Amino acid sequence: MRPFFLFSLLLFSSSSVWGQLDNSAFDQRLSFSPSDSSSFYAGLNLLAFGKNNEYFNTTVNGYTLFGYQFNPYVTYFFRPNVRLDAGAYLQQDFGNSEFSTIAPTLSLKINHKNFYFTIGTLEGSLHHQLIEPLYDFERVLKNRLENGIQFQWIKDGLFADAWVNWEKMIYFNDPDQERFVAGLSVNKRLFHRKGWTLEVPLQIAVRHAGGQIDVSTEPLASDLSSATGLLFKKELFGFITSAGLKSYYVTYGSLTSRSVPYKDGNGIYVNPYVQTRWGVSVMGTYWYGNEYLTTDGNQLFPVTTEFLPDVIQQPRVFYMLRILYDLKITDGLLLTARVEPFYDTFPNTIQYSYGFYLNFTNSFFLGHAKKK
Repeated sequence: MRPFFLFSLLLFSSSSVWGQLDNSAFDQRLSFSPSDSSSFYAGLNLLAFGKNNEYFNTTVNGYTLFGYQFNPYVTYFFRPNVRLDAGAYLQQDFGNSEFSTIAPTLSLKINHKNFYFTIGTLEGSLHHQLIEPLYDFERVLKNRLENGIQFQWIKDGLFADAWVNWEKMIYFNDPDQERFVAGLSVNKRLFHRKGWTLEVPLQIAVRHAGGQIDVSTEPLASDLSSATGLLFKKELFGFITSAGLKSYYVTYGSLTSRSVPYKDGNGIYVNPYVQTRWGVSVMGTYWYGNEYLTTDGNQLFPVTTEFLPDVIQQPRVFYMLRILYDLKITDGLLLTARVEPFYDTFPNTIQYSYGFYLNFTNSFFLGHAKKK
């Protein structure tokens, strides 16, 4: 009953704190402008990163991520609401003499009022706004590209994103299974008045591995994760500009008969939060996981992982403090620094991670297409 008591206590004290991990510095959305018709642009997305995880005797061992991502591209606007982007994605992990990833990027995006349709390279990764138990922040550093189809409905007070990320295509007698991830992320504002905001999120992610034309001996695997909860926010004046709480009830379930440590599980994810006018944010995180597993989430959250299958922490409980800082250096160039110590109740130790991220995103007008 202790986690439920803590959850309730934080929920009703939300007038002073608000929990949300702000990843807007990593945005690379494909935007539209009424003036962009028959126009060519050249653009560049660049991320330099360094993240060090000092983890010991927990569900995952410590490791370091250090390198850069480079994504030059060209955009052509057929009409103000239709754009085609073609480019290349390269990732260099420092200490590796070869590129870890070299891949083409191609996106066709169409906008009609508040509706957006994308096929090809998606606005994926952190753009889905999934919480960390469902989608690991580090996927933006290790497995950023997503290709498939995406539908979005975005307007004031509503964010809805539905997508399929097709990771592995198979052919007849293929030795591997097909793999894809399908997801739905919705955030609906219910109330906004006198600086108070109440929102309800719903998040669903399904990972599938299987197929009918392969010759793989691996069993069919389908896993579903979901989260829903409440988000409170209070806008303030002075040094602290906003505060509130973001709380979720999280579930996991295996939809197939393959052998896993637990067929289903759940968790409570509570994040009190304050943001200051100087770009510094502080967030506390409480996690209680009961037989919870995850396929794409942060590996600190499940009770056991494929990396350390003999280590089971049931239930999984930890408390984390996140200190985040965003600095706008100039237009299109942002520096982000984060320190995340946490108290792990299983080994009864304090552990931590820290990282820095330099994001550059910009595009340059090349000219108009000649009309016949």
